[in-house]
Amino acid sequence: MTAAYPARARHAQVVHGLGARIVRGGLAPGDAVPTEDELVSQLRVGRSALREGVKVLAGKGLLESRTSAGTRVRPRESWNLLDPDVLTWRFAPSPGAGDIQVLAGLRVALEPGAARLAAETATTEQRSTITMAMARLWATADDPNAFIEADLDFHRAVFSAANNDLLLYIHDVVSVALGVIRPLHSRSVGHNRETLPGHERVAVAIRRGHHRKAEDAMREIVELARADALREVR
Repeated sequence: MTAAYPARARHAQVVHGLGARIVRGGLAPGDAVPTEDELVSQLRVGRSALREGVKVLAGKGLLESRTSAGTRVRPRESWNLLDPDVLTWRFAPSPGAGDIQVLAGLRVALEPGAARLAAETATTEQRSTITMAMARLWATADDPNAFIEADLDFHRAVFSAANNDLLLYIHDVVSVALGVIRPLHSRSVGHNRETLPGHERVAVAIRRGHHRKAEDAMREIVELARADALREVR
């Protein structure tokens, strides 16, 4: 997975400051960015750092520079939406309702299939990892923060057990966004306890190699999670 841009790089202030401004709508696609003099003043960086930062953002698909037209924000369809920084700027610290809907829909599209593949292909070790992750879910049900971490670990264990490197890559890339929306439906101890039987059904189905049951049980989990998340942001 591509690492997020290092915060200590001398032009990181440009990358993170200007990048977040673009992704969060402060500069719209097609807009010209402020002049070099303005950005040097706004971001408190030197010209060389500014130019390096602009190059990084161009590599993420956010900016394009032309001699005749200057530097402009590229159309959204050109952005690398799975870039770790772009995901962070989009979803943290508080994603919009539309972004939550997109991410919840992505879970519905991917996670049932991952559970099915896990039931079909998981090794003995991977099944054991899922079983241990399930045990941590039961153990942390009364502690919302610990439960969120255990829940993220459980779902990653399922993706890992699917033995599909592309699927696991996608999961890991969007993990920053998944961590942001989990509290929307994992803050209530009572609610967390209600989800445990569903997670247990996934774990048991994977352990026994019942791919259809694993897929159906995971679909129920993520559909309920989507409904919870959307209800919170209405």
